[in-house]
Amino acid sequence: GQVGEQATMFLFDPCGNALEFKAFKDMGQLFAK
Repeated sequence: GQVGEQATMFLFDPCGNALEFKAFKDMGQLFAK
């Protein structure tokens, strides 16, 4: 994969607020450039 590779998912709660969830393939690369 690429440096910083991630998956992002957006959900809306019952009040209409957007919730963002991110998953990283390698947490060691979280702040890599």
